[in-house]
Amino acid sequence: MTYEQFSQTQLNIGGLYENGYGVPQDYDKAFEWYQKAADQGNPQASNRIGKLVMNGKIDDKDIVIYSTQGTGLTLGDLENSSEN
Repeated sequence: MTYEQFSQTQLNIGGLYENGYGVPQDYDKAFEWYQKAADQGNPQASNRIGKLVMNGKIDDKDIVIYSTQGTGLTLGDLENSSEN
């Protein structure tokens, strides 16, 4: 299995928990699986984490996201910059 396939599998597991397909719905577990995939560079996983935060499903405290340039920003930083 390649790293890309592995991160896709982690993304899919996160989706199962986010939507409650075959497992109890659990947004925190969904985040954990999405974070694992995002840590391996899966951009869809980062988008799903953002969706969980924007929909108020998880707390964005201490969540760090990375751009392709490697700049670490918290989601709170992005929210604050969009308000200005």
